[in-house]
Amino acid sequence: MAGLSNFTSVFSANTDTRVAKRNRRPLSCSTCRAKKLKCDRQQPCASCVKKGEASICDYSSVASKKDQRPRPAVSQDAAAGRLQRLEDMVNGLMHAAPMSTFVVTPPDSSSSPQVNTPEYSSVSAGGHLSQQGSQVNYIGGTHWASILESIHDIRSVMDSDLNDAPSEPALKSDPLFGQEKLVTIEQILATLPERHIVDSLVATYFKETFLSLMFVHSAKFQREYEAFWKDPSSTSFCWLSILFSIMFMAAKLAVARGLASVSDPCNTKRAGALRMAAKCLVTGQYLKAQPYSIEALLFHFHCIYALHADPEIQPWPILTMATRLAQKMGYHRDPRHLSAKLTPFESEMRRRAWHYIEVFDITMSAQQGIPAMINEDECDCQFPVNLLDEDFDENTTVMPPPRSHATHIPMLFFTCKVVAVRHLRPIIRHALSSRRYDLEETNRLHEALEISHQSIPPSLRIRPIAETSFVDQDYLIMQRFMLELQYLKGLCILHRPFMAYKKDDPAFDTSREICVNSALRQLDLQNDYYESLQPEGRLYTSRWMFTNVTLHEQFSAAMIVCLDLSESKSQRYVESQS
Repeated sequence: MAGLSNFTSVFSANTDTRVAKRNRRPLSCSTCRAKKLKCDRQQPCASCVKKGEASICDYSSVASKKDQRPRPAVSQDAAAGRLQRLEDMVNGLMHAAPMSTFVVTPPDSSSSPQVNTPEYSSVSAGGHLSQQGSQVNYIGGTHWASILESIHDIRSVMDSDLNDAPSEPALKSDPLFGQEKLVTIEQILATLPERHIVDSLVATYFKETFLSLMFVHSAKFQREYEAFWKDPSSTSFCWLSILFSIMFMAAKLAVARGLASVSDPCNTKRAGALRMAAKCLVTGQYLKAQPYSIEALLFHFHCIYALHADPEIQPWPILTMATRLAQKMGYHRDPRHLSAKLTPFESEMRRRAWHYIEVFDITMSAQQGIPAMINEDECDCQFPVNLLDEDFDENTTVMPPPRSHATHIPMLFFTCKVVAVRHLRPIIRHALSSRRYDLEETNRLHEALEISHQSIPPSLRIRPIAETSFVDQDYLIMQRFMLELQYLKGLCILHRPFMAYKKDDPAFDTSREICVNSALRQLDLQNDYYESLQPEGRLYTSRWMFTNVTLHEQFSAAMIVCLDLSESKSQRYVESQS
């Protein structure tokens, strides 16, 4: 370990110079500063107590004259040489040390519900969560930190650099939002409408089952909401971003229902909440994996997605960033396989957020015809449990058993959606593959899709609008429609390549027939539901539920029918000429 001390100056060459300029009281004790250890800044600090040096743990009132003498500057060449030797040393350790050295034994799996997900070895994954203050990062087996995690000298120096980082500038450049002016709590309070208006917007959002997102726990959010009004300064900026996103969605819903006009001054002010949501994200440093970073970014994505009819305009980069940040924080790994002590509540909410990402990753992959970002072989996050928010909270020590599928609750649709997109992922991969179309593989995927479709609970199975019960909620009718579209879309994507491939080969006739019939079925459903959206129709007041997703499927189905008609016309022409 002594040999590594030669490299630590590379990372902290300017530390003493900074102290000399400001002549400030050191934040760490003298012993920790001298040994370059992380100090908890207590009196005495934990590091000194552990080493039996509590009696000599002291803090200087100001920087000493010795500290004011700048250390000799390290030349670029010397620094580069030291970094190169450090890199060589780490590479040597990487090849020499057994993988088991860095493996964390997963906790007892009996604490979490079991679902049909692939089994993953902690040894092969070699990942764990690392927490520094409010930041949580996932350290995978290939990350350099998985090696350096046990090298305390270097880690403590790097931690010290993070703790002594200068304050953020008033104007910040962000990869998603461009140049953003950071906001203060005072500016946020000045932007918010009167509390009774905010109360109404938040209540409107959580009452709308079709609108609410599963990864924001309603009861917990309400408690945090009350705490915010009592002490705004203690509130996380990322949480505030969620609040503004909720206000935006509720205001948009009011316009869609005809309860407010777009030109209404009050509504215009509320619609500006989307801009404030972005400012709060940047101010809250969401890129540093702060609490609520993922949830706030996902909520903002949802707002942008609902705002734009064409998902290619803005939502895609936001989802990409959210996916990578979630992986950085270990959301793709089930909490049972992580070393961090996550509560049952935290574990369940992480699962909800990750599977929301998974759903939209596949959805937008299908829409844009590009490969999905998530590889299921690298994920082992289990399905969320079929529960209401009122069934568990932050104080839950053991998660209750899931509710029966016989009773419909909002989470049931979400879990069915997750299962549906998991069967859609290999279909999209198959359709986008550069390999020649494989009829045998197509039939195998078709069979798996049929099994998944048959497993849909009775309450969520499609039925004509005319045969729908009068007591069925509008959101339930729409959920049935969306699940059926998901199934029909899978059939179309799977069999569409054979519409123009080996047109004279009768072996592919069945695939072409399935594709055309699925497209026609989609158009029939679209027409049935479209009629219900007209004035005096069953779903007229809920017409806002038809998003760009449903429109995209309608266009795709229409193109398949047009292709079939075109191919049939060409075939008839060929036959007439012969």
